[in-house]
Parts: sequence; structure tokens; C-alpha cells
Amino acid sequence: MNSVSQAINGSQANLIANSYGQNTHGPDTHAQDTRDVDGSSASDRVTLSNQASKAQTTGPEIPQESVFLSPRAERAQKIEAMAKDFFSKGQFGLGDIPKLIQRLHQDGILSENQLNRLGQAGFDIPRGNGEQPSLLEFIASQREQLKESKPDSLMIAMLDDAESVLKQMDSLDSHGLNQKAARVSAQLAVLIQGDSGLTSGDKAMWQGLKSTMQLAAASGSSQQASGQLQRYLSLSKGIT
Repeated sequence: MNSVSQAINGSQANLIANSYGQNTHGPDTHAQDTRDVDGSSASDRVTLSNQASKAQTTGPEIPQESVFLSPRAERAQKIEAMAKDFFSKGQFGLGDIPKLIQRLHQDGILSENQLNRLGQAGFDIPRGNGEQPSLLEFIASQREQLKESKPDSLMIAMLDDAESVLKQMDSLDSHGLNQKAARVSAQLAVLIQGDSGLTSGDKAMWQGLKSTMQLAAASGSSQQASGQLQRYLSLSKGIT
């Protein structure tokens, strides 16, 4: 698995802590590699134009000057564009996680402090390939299996919540969405750590889903220093 520091390009690597000890910050990395963890070059990355919108003036009494978005409106616009690029087609998979981290950080949606808190939470990125299903496809298949074998399993509700988060990534600043994502990531941490019967492929998919939930939980603009993510990860409640 790859750490969150490896998912940021060389020019941003010094923003990520190497040490993933709980509630501690490790030394910054200084790697200068210009390629993503998935091998894509800088030219392959999805970027968002930072050009401000121009006023549409038609009358002589209206001065022809630029109208700039407020920071809140600009952030909302970037979140909406990110969600459209990564999640609108429902095909977001393990191989897209490094590029998503790049996008969230480059657009200022995920701050340096939030990246560090992810590192402290033991954030990892499983390796993906084109043969693996998308996260939404994986959720659907796991839910079908549970409905047949364990229709009363609480994991069905957890999968429903995870699906809801993936379909609402354009609402990353919603406190309710951040809480839901953090709760799901905590439940998935219990599942991954406790189920030794998982195949390597399924474990990678569960880890990828958990990492995506962590990103959604940590990216909210209202996150406090302690963080919803840290609090939920401290939960020791099991799921069945």
C-alpha cells in the first residue's frame, strides 16, 4: 500500500508527514519525483482553471470590471467540478485515489493540516488495476451477497451510507456528509482489521473504500483541530 505522502507530487511532498504515529507529526518529505504514485505524469493530472469569472456587462452605465468569486463560492465551485470529474460517471476506483488526493490538495479543498491529520490516522492507498470494479460496483455486489446470506447485517446500512457519500461528493462541505463518511471509515477500519478471511483483492477494495471515506471526512471546511475523523477513528465499536 502507498502512504498519503506518496500520492502528492514532488513539489508538494514537504506538506505531508512521513510518520503516521497517532496524534504526532513526523518529518516532512523532500522527494522531487514529478510523477504520481500511479505513474502518470504532470500533464496527465486533472487540473481546474483558476480564472475568475468575468462580469457580463451590456449597458454603458455599468463599469466593465472583473467580478471575482468569494473564497466560499470559489471553493464550492471547485468541489462541484471535482465531483463531476471523478464521481459523476460512477466509475471511481482504486487507481483514481492518488489523483483525487492531488486534485483536492491542488485546489485547496484539502489543506496541509488536513493532510497531516490523515497521515496521523494511518491513511493508506491500496494498489489498483483496471480489472478491479469501481467502488460503487463493489458496494452493490457486497450488498447483494449480504442480503442473501445475512439480511439483518448492520453492514448493509454501512454500505448504504458509503454509497450515499460517493454519490454526494459535490457536498464535501456538508457537516452531515463529513460525519457520515467518518463513521463509515471507522466501521471499515474495524472490518479490515478483524476479518482475516478476506481475500487480498477484497481487502484492497475495502481499504480503498475506507481511504475514500477518510478523504471525504477530512475535506470539510468546518473541520476543527481535533477533527471529526480522529474522533470517529477512536471508536472501538464493532460491526456485524
